[in-house]
Amino acid sequence: MTTEEIARAFLVTPATLAQRIVRAKAVIRDKAIPYQVPVSQELSGRLGAVLLVVYLVFNAGYSAEATGAGLSREAIRLGRLLLDVLGPDLLPEPKVMGLLGLMLLQESRRAARSSGEGELVLLDRQDRSLWN
Repeated sequence: MTTEEIARAFLVTPATLAQRIVRAKAVIRDKAIPYQVPVSQELSGRLGAVLLVVYLVFNAGYSAEATGAGLSREAIRLGRLLLDVLGPDLLPEPKVMGLLGLMLLQESRRAARSSGEGELVLLDRQDRSLWN
């Protein structure tokens, strides 16, 4: 995703997001934070931010009719990966299962949620035979 697309997802200006990225990179550099999976004690505290990003990626894909299916599928893949990696032994996390379920439910209706002309079709008027 571009900086502009990410900024739109976070409801901030591209300049604001770009500055946040610069500051984050500086903190990572200055503190020599290694790129690695955090130890299990740190996972729970970081999970909320990770789930937020996965959900924003899904929403960016879900709202982009023509190009969005790939982003939505990637978010679902990441949700499944989180569920597999965290597993019941490391961090049993119902929030991961809930987010994955929400994304799968929404994605299952992709083909029915807009008309041939691109107009939004409300849930009660969707052709359920198109649901996956």
